[in-house]
Amino acid sequence: MTLPRIAPGSRSGLLVTGLVTILLALLLPLLGDSSAHAAGTHQRSATAAEPATPLTVQLVRLSPSTLPTHGKVVLAGTVRNDSDETWTAVNVDPFISAEPMTTRDQLATAAASDPATYVGPRLTDDFAAIGDLAPGETTPFRIAVPVKDLPISGADGVYWIGVHALGQNAAGRDTVADGRARTFIPKVSAATKHTSVAVVVPIRERVRRDPAGRLLGIAHWAAALAPNGRLGRIGAFLASAGALPVTLLVDPAVLDAVTDITHNNPALSLGTSTSATGRSTPTPSASPSDQASGSSAAGTAAPDPATRANASAWLTEVLAAARAHTTLGLGYADPDVSALARRRPGLLQLATKLSSQTFSGLNLAAVPTVAPPDGWLDDAALTLIPHESMVLVSDHAAPRTRTRWRTTADSDLVFSDAQTESGGPGPTTPTDALALRQRIVSDAALRAGEGGNGPLVVELPQTWDPGPGWQLADFFNGLDLPWLNLVALTPGAASGAPTFSAALGYPVDARRQEITDANVHAARTLAQTSTALSQLLRTKNTIGHDLAGTALDAVSVHARRGSVIAQAQVLATDSAVRATMAKVQVLGTDFVTLSGGSGTLAVTLVNGLDEPITVGIRPSTSTGDVRIESIAPVRMAPGQRSVIRLKASASTIGVTQVTLTPVTSDGQVAGTALTFSLRTSQVGNLIWAVLGAGGLLLVVMISLRIRRGLREHRFRRVEV
Repeated sequence: MTLPRIAPGSRSGLLVTGLVTILLALLLPLLGDSSAHAAGTHQRSATAAEPATPLTVQLVRLSPSTLPTHGKVVLAGTVRNDSDETWTAVNVDPFISAEPMTTRDQLATAAASDPATYVGPRLTDDFAAIGDLAPGETTPFRIAVPVKDLPISGADGVYWIGVHALGQNAAGRDTVADGRARTFIPKVSAATKHTSVAVVVPIRERVRRDPAGRLLGIAHWAAALAPNGRLGRIGAFLASAGALPVTLLVDPAVLDAVTDITHNNPALSLGTSTSATGRSTPTPSASPSDQASGSSAAGTAAPDPATRANASAWLTEVLAAARAHTTLGLGYADPDVSALARRRPGLLQLATKLSSQTFSGLNLAAVPTVAPPDGWLDDAALTLIPHESMVLVSDHAAPRTRTRWRTTADSDLVFSDAQTESGGPGPTTPTDALALRQRIVSDAALRAGEGGNGPLVVELPQTWDPGPGWQLADFFNGLDLPWLNLVALTPGAASGAPTFSAALGYPVDARRQEITDANVHAARTLAQTSTALSQLLRTKNTIGHDLAGTALDAVSVHARRGSVIAQAQVLATDSAVRATMAKVQVLGTDFVTLSGGSGTLAVTLVNGLDEPITVGIRPSTSTGDVRIESIAPVRMAPGQRSVIRLKASASTIGVTQVTLTPVTSDGQVAGTALTFSLRTSQVGNLIWAVLGAGGLLLVVMISLRIRRGLREHRFRRVEV
């Protein structure tokens, strides 16, 4: 068919152009967000939309995880009717491919294939009859297939395996599957070489706080920490590993956030009381203004008892796992390392410092680690990473024969496997526990024959959820195989590895997604304020740690999406803290006259806080002809007012603007300054000059008078 031609200048042409422009404006942001999300979670991107089936099959158990030589293979799961009509006489038939896949490239292609693709015959003699399903109804199934009945070649490799659900509706019954679930299962002979796998489980979550320091999004945290929530499942998942090695990748800001939930989500504290984990406990009069914080806004309410209990149980579970296994510690708040390496390396150092403080307070030995969620790292960042650290990046689906290297700065450099991390085939969720387990086992089986150096490293996606059926998947026991060694990413294991001298590669799209300069500025501003407040206070507290942690939220990788909101929240916190510090102030008059070349200025230094402080005064003038001595920091009790006398001197006559600023012992501005006009005068010096000149004249006159008298006396004697 030929489309009608539209003249460029016609009314119809303008209308079409306008409609296309509007459509693109609506679609482009969505497409951009979608691609960013896919990159951030290491997810496989579909090449085409997967058609929905009326029945949804969820495979939650496959036992054993590899094809045995005898016995049975058990497949179990559920079938749900997602249509608006009843399906009757529903059967679930298993299927398996006749020939195996023998390369990892074949496996990757299979994982991305259309779910409707034919991969093997149904085993109609071993079906499960589950009967009728009303709309929305879910029914479990279980099938045990004898290995001897499997129509396979028996060669080593990876086979397709899964189930089809077939039923009857008003249109009748056919042979097309009304629901599907697929996965992989390897067959490994006794002669297969041993290989190793390192599974890295991330504990990452966005941590946002209001200007008073309270955790935002309590409802979200309550859902995530519940036993059936994402974080709750991860905690139990880690506990299920038992003695099998697993590696944790932890953002310490998450641990601080959950600790705060157990303490009823307190505001920032300037007081002396501290919790068992080193976090400050609030005092009613010491936190930044609740009015400025907007603490009544939705999301900052105190967590309910059930949420606090879940948070406490989760924290206990995760800390136990972290102490039992290798823990990789991210920079605090999961900073955007590539962006900060070029723009503000000092913030990276701050993130590392806060991370170390949190882990130390929790008695955890964590390996400092850089692991960008999207797997991309700018080469410029490598030179800024201390040699005791670990760098974990993605191979971006270009598998390397060696996974562990050393950087030129002598840090551990580890490549995770993007192919394996993408998970299993659709229509099942690619990274649910069973799909991911079978992808790991299958890739490891094929990799064993390739002779790779180092373990197959599988870093799970940053927002990974094991899924509701993760316990039935029996993840870790399925990886406990004679030919497969589970290992941890221990530091220094690559001490004898060669130096990686090639470029990591950093695409333009990755740079475009970085946090903005405005976010960097917001983080720096609050970080400086936190330093000033912590130096000002004489109490034992964690205010510097807490506020600096909030500042780093503006430069977190999570802030790449919603950067303006993150920036605004951090600056609002800075304003609230500055308002609190403003209660430390210098008071005096607006106009002062200094007679003579020097004198003393009297001002009042006020501590309006409910906590003791150490504060000094730093003077500044609009001209260098006036000098005012600064005073060393002094200790002040809560609410104390002290009269301070400052020595001043001037070398000229005139009016000068003087500012007296409260400062910490390190010179950080820490309160409200006093600005006044100082008139300097030389009247006193002039009077003394006049008096001196008059006295000198009098002495001269007297001397002349005496001299004249003596002369006249001699003249008279001569005449006689």
